[in-house]
Amino acid sequence: MVACEASGDVHCARLAAKIKELCDGDVTLFGMGGSLMAQAGVQLEYDISDLAVIGITEVLGKLSLILSRLKGLKRLINRRDPDVVVLVDAPDFNMRLFTTVYRRRIPIVYYIPPKAWAWRRKRARKLAKYTSAIASIFPFEADFYREAGANVHYVGHPLLDYLNSSLMTHHASLTKAEACRKFCLDADKPIIGLMPGSRGKEVKNLLPVILESARLISTEVPDCQFVLPLAHTIPRDMIPDLAPLVAAVDGSHVYDVMSACDLVIVASGTATLEAAYMLVPMIVIYKVSIISWIILNILVRLKSSALPNIIANKEIVPELLQGKAEPRAISQMAIRMIRNPHELEAQKAELRKVRERLGQPGAVERTARLVLQFVK
Repeated sequence: MVACEASGDVHCARLAAKIKELCDGDVTLFGMGGSLMAQAGVQLEYDISDLAVIGITEVLGKLSLILSRLKGLKRLINRRDPDVVVLVDAPDFNMRLFTTVYRRRIPIVYYIPPKAWAWRRKRARKLAKYTSAIASIFPFEADFYREAGANVHYVGHPLLDYLNSSLMTHHASLTKAEACRKFCLDADKPIIGLMPGSRGKEVKNLLPVILESARLISTEVPDCQFVLPLAHTIPRDMIPDLAPLVAAVDGSHVYDVMSACDLVIVASGTATLEAAYMLVPMIVIYKVSIISWIILNILVRLKSSALPNIIANKEIVPELLQGKAEPRAISQMAIRMIRNPHELEAQKAELRKVRERLGQPGAVERTARLVLQFVK
């Protein structure tokens, strides 16, 4: 099992736990990932805490480490000869394992495949050639890979599994009033969640912007409260002292945080779907290096970056990308939305439609059963 970043660690850990459950524990899982995969029983040969990066030029600084990990994983696969290799997301890394695995005639199941429907569409044909199965999380994505000739299975989005599971437990099914009490917030005053991402570079790019935005908002809306859930992958020494403006909380309580929020300012990525599922209005931001941004604009065919907008096929949540992701623009938009409840409710209505399009829970089990089809 190979995951390369925080979100991959989450998805792979859930999948690993389900595979163990279906096999009554009689299965050996090993590979590369993070602390959540280790907790789920995956033997980690390589840890990803020093690997996750964002953007094209940002990869260059860690290129020697990335190449070293690739060589190590290839040796590991050759030595241990697994029944099946599960790759999760991170195509620029994982697709470089294809030929080694394929030569050994080991089945590859790709869970959360590359977004080839957005850019680098030729990768779809490569996946069709090298993978034994693709576990696709969006219906339009499954259609795209099927047209490319892949053995693709639409499993649904895994967010529904663990969101439903989390929200059914007592600690994560809090009402707004309960969540506010938990985090010492005033439910009668505006509450904005700050979510700068889960990768080190992402946080480095966006956290200063978000914090300055919060400061500007507080000058116009003095009673506004801010809460920031910290991803488990972010070292605490990266985070400045946020008090008294922002309450920083453990990222494991992110859904409780969302329950308390009237609005979130969130980095483009999976967290936008989490917010959509929770029906939390959002402003989506994204920022990488100038060179990365120029290359992305040349290559990416989509008009939107935010997943809720892509799924809705129209802009339902505002996006402030690259140069527009600056404190004054973010703060002005947030102030307008906080002062206009009708705008927040209109966005919630659209997010409800997005949630319906994500399919039914059970993606993790469907993917686990798909993986086990290839085990001898």
